[in-house]
Amino acid sequence: MDTPNIRRGAGILTASALLIALCHPLPASADDPPQYWAVTGVADNDTLHMRDVPHGDSRILADIPPKTRGLKGLGCLKPEPSLDRWMTMTADERANAKLEWCRVDYKGRQGWVASRFLRPDK
Repeated sequence: MDTPNIRRGAGILTASALLIALCHPLPASADDPPQYWAVTGVADNDTLHMRDVPHGDSRILADIPPKTRGLKGLGCLKPEPSLDRWMTMTADERANAKLEWCRVDYKGRQGWVASRFLRPDK
């Protein structure tokens, strides 16, 4: 067995993988999410519900007014139910399960809001 050739081959593969990663970086949103969010798409006579967990049926922690700015961003996620759970979900539950949620800080309280009602804020 020629060990130096194996090490050389592994080094070439590692270098190739690194080169591919540098040529195809992740989208900016995945690497550098906004520090702050602004509320968008909420009617003037409505509010954005901040919830305790990333699900539309969870407990409401706060009502955020429309056009609020400066919500501190704490990260976003898209929950993925298991296949067993997916098979027992209603159509409404499945639609809700596909939503992206972002954790924000609003007036010192932290909770989750649907990302479709957020835009990056400066």
